[in-house]
Amino acid sequence: MATKEAKSLKKDSGAASAPAKQKTKKTTKAPKENTSEAVKQKSTKSSNISSAPAATGTATTKTSTKKRPPKLVIQHGHSDSEGEGETSLHPMTPMTPMVQSAIAVQDTEAYRGIELKLVSGGLLTNDSVVFSSDSALFYVAKDDAVAVYNVQNGEMVQNFSMERSGTGYQPTAVHAIVAGEARRVYTFSADARARLWDADSGAMVSEWDLGEAAVFASADPARAGAFYCAVRRGPKAVARQGNDKVKYAICHVVLGEGEAATVRELFVASGALGLVVRPGGGWVAAYSKFRVFLAQIKPSGAVVQHKWRMSERLSALAFHPTEPVLAVGDWRGRIMHWFCVDGDAVASEDRSIVRRPLHWHAHKVNAVVFGSDGRLMLSGGEEGVLVLWQMGSDTREFLPRLGSDILGIAVSPDQMMYALTLRDNTVRVVSALDRSMVSTLQGLKFAQRGQAAGLAMQNGSPERLRLARRLEPDAFTTGLVVHPATHALVLNGEPGHLQVFNHATDRHLACIEVAAFNRISGSNAEQQQPHVDIVQFSSDGVWMATADSRGADSPHGPSALVETYLKFWRLDSSDQSYKLVTRVDAPHARGVRALAFRPAPRRAHGRGDGLLCVSTGRDGAFRVWELETRQGAPGAEDHYVWSCRSTSRFRGLQPSGAAFSADGSTLAVAFGGVVTLWDADTCAAPVFALVASAATPDLAGVAFIGSSNYVAAWSDNRLDVWNMLTGSVWWTLAMPLQSVYAHPRASLLAVAANQIPGQSIASIMVLDPQSPVPLVTLQHSGGVEAIALAPAATSGKSGRSHPDTERGLLRPDPLQNNSLVVLTPTGLLNVYGAESDDEAIARAMDAAPATSVSTAAVPMQSSAFASIFGTQNKPTADSVVPLVSANPHVRSAMRLVRSAVQSAYTNAPHHVLPPVSALYDQFVKAHLAPRVDIALEDTAAEEDQTTSDSNKMDISSDDDMAAQSVPSVDIETSFSLGFTKSLCSGFASKAH
Repeated sequence: MATKEAKSLKKDSGAASAPAKQKTKKTTKAPKENTSEAVKQKSTKSSNISSAPAATGTATTKTSTKKRPPKLVIQHGHSDSEGEGETSLHPMTPMTPMVQSAIAVQDTEAYRGIELKLVSGGLLTNDSVVFSSDSALFYVAKDDAVAVYNVQNGEMVQNFSMERSGTGYQPTAVHAIVAGEARRVYTFSADARARLWDADSGAMVSEWDLGEAAVFASADPARAGAFYCAVRRGPKAVARQGNDKVKYAICHVVLGEGEAATVRELFVASGALGLVVRPGGGWVAAYSKFRVFLAQIKPSGAVVQHKWRMSERLSALAFHPTEPVLAVGDWRGRIMHWFCVDGDAVASEDRSIVRRPLHWHAHKVNAVVFGSDGRLMLSGGEEGVLVLWQMGSDTREFLPRLGSDILGIAVSPDQMMYALTLRDNTVRVVSALDRSMVSTLQGLKFAQRGQAAGLAMQNGSPERLRLARRLEPDAFTTGLVVHPATHALVLNGEPGHLQVFNHATDRHLACIEVAAFNRISGSNAEQQQPHVDIVQFSSDGVWMATADSRGADSPHGPSALVETYLKFWRLDSSDQSYKLVTRVDAPHARGVRALAFRPAPRRAHGRGDGLLCVSTGRDGAFRVWELETRQGAPGAEDHYVWSCRSTSRFRGLQPSGAAFSADGSTLAVAFGGVVTLWDADTCAAPVFALVASAATPDLAGVAFIGSSNYVAAWSDNRLDVWNMLTGSVWWTLAMPLQSVYAHPRASLLAVAANQIPGQSIASIMVLDPQSPVPLVTLQHSGGVEAIALAPAATSGKSGRSHPDTERGLLRPDPLQNNSLVVLTPTGLLNVYGAESDDEAIARAMDAAPATSVSTAAVPMQSSAFASIFGTQNKPTADSVVPLVSANPHVRSAMRLVRSAVQSAYTNAPHHVLPPVSALYDQFVKAHLAPRVDIALEDTAAEEDQTTSDSNKMDISSDDDMAAQSVPSVDIETSFSLGFTKSLCSGFASKAH
């Protein structure tokens, strides 16, 4: 039967291939012409997005690159076909080459557009935070934006950046932030521009072109609107921060009226790592790895420069506000006070300088800063301890156990708070009075990991390579896991921990300690850190299963595992935290590869016996674990225990991925290149085996796509989608895959692939398993670490939750009320979603003609069907009214009322619903033209003819008049409708 179906599909595809190509050529240009100005202003961040293609068929487009992407092989049924094409950068053109397919696809205008909704995550600790002039806010540079946070509670109050408009927009990183007066902020970006922002409104006040990008910037205390900046002068090929071959020009920049800026070069500092200015003015200092550059700016404008070469590697600089002291921190943990900020002292021939060492830190000193009065000096480093030095004495105070290395320290202008930036992407605000925590801002911890890996790839310096080696045993293996209850993201955090992060609000929610370990400071500390390999949740989110391991000194891998654990956790409703219930030591030899929960019935809610969890390991077996509830003593709580129910193997192959079907009856386990299907209740022997191709030697994962009858199995460079009804491969995608995500409830499959080898450009596609033609295609530069489909945060004003309202204007969401979350290697979370109601209506009104259908042309009929699903009136040529109400509140109220009525009927029990026969007549009338009475039309035609004959001497035959006035009636259609009606009535009568 499958062969016959495949042949018929192939035959239909061949018959429709010619018109499909013509339709594709017509619709690729339409979005460009019909896009409104409001939609044009919405763009994506480093991505080009396209909706579903207009029709199936071969779509080959041109590319601006010389490299050709790999072939995309799509197999449908038992017929194979190949196609080759190239990627396109047009925002509304599919970039994936498609070949013939027998499944019809919606037109491009059938779905809403997809846009970049927000960007969360990112690195908060790239530099020290900057306080506002009134000490009420602090500013943080996040990629190309500046985030403004409240000091007292750590909540974001503003986030501003350049408007992302135009398809050619490229994000420009913010290198430096300088606080101005009255909550004004100066930013210096990689596009060689300085900008002045209003922190309250987020609006840009002024903009200046500097000609060259400023890497570091500090305000000139002697002149308003003037700054000292470090401008990179080295070649772009080797222009990396900290490279001694790169020259940095220390310049004095004056921002004048308009866009004019005066830039004056003072001196050159090779390989500069930092820039500081004396609070009283007149002195500027910079440092590289082993050099200190000191310059005195005299009132006449003359510059006197001095340089010193040190034997120890330098890490921090700071000027004393009142004394002629320059504090220099190094990698040995020393802080040297140089008494050199004096013209007479540095003018001597031998350049002998009085130095005073202060030594407490055991490792590298990352930050040194003085208070405004000079009585207090603060320092921090790899020990994670804030040290407060009393300058008049040898007294020291300590603030320990901050959780991570201190990277930067900032003192508020009122001297009442200290802001500490930590290596784990955390900002802590500490009170200067009692050393208590005022607020804590926790970012995405993966961003710190991503930055370290990126630095190691860009520069092979010993520091960065050692940091990369430290992170190798703690690889990113969990991917993006969506919590079923909170819809938050769960992913690897610190070693042995999981982080729960809300991508919609850009907030850290919780940190789950899966495996404890003792943190030892210092880059040379040898310790075996635990690592969380896998995490999975039950369908209701009550149970969590984790697999963690502790490796040896070699990189993370199966041969390096020393200890492996499988742990089951239960959610404690009292404090909303997971408590450990069962721990299994060494569940599989050489580690666990996959975990999957069996979907639990709603009545169980995390308690019912019989909840199953399957684990696969590198020992060639998969084990099924069952939940047992044991009654406790009278008045005590029940005990939950997970035990192994069965162990199964298949032909000596090694299992990889595992997944349960939506109803929990079938278990799919991937063995090598074979997907085996098992009865979930017995797991005695496989009931069926799906063998894809010899091109798939070892599968990496398998998943059921929602509640559909399709199964996806993938390896590193191939994706196969199986139709369970036919037992055959429905279609295949052959290209290097980076991440695959199958939605657990909706019939959606998200795929991230690298189409062009050697380039960090990923193609992200969201597909319906029925068709290989993607619903959404976007191009993401910079690479992709993981992707996920998370439920979108919708409200009553969003048509995405009711795509059938205002039919013809609010088109359905191709993501089915979900958001596409993309995790970049640098730790950014790009969240894509369907366009809003206003944008969809604006684009539809721009594409619609000037006149439209009147809703009052046909009288409203009161019926049961109309009260539930609304009415659909037929157009007339005489009436012209606006498409929808101009008042958005009226549209929102109409949607809320209709959605409430629909929800009452769709969620009600079947025994209280009206019969099918009661709704059938209204359903048919809502979709067909009004019925025409031929006899009445004949009478009206004769009367019109008589009147015409009396007024005009125009003679015409009755047959001709009847032919003009009587519409044609399709007898076959009439018979089909009558037969369908009688059939539905028969089923309804039997049901009742």
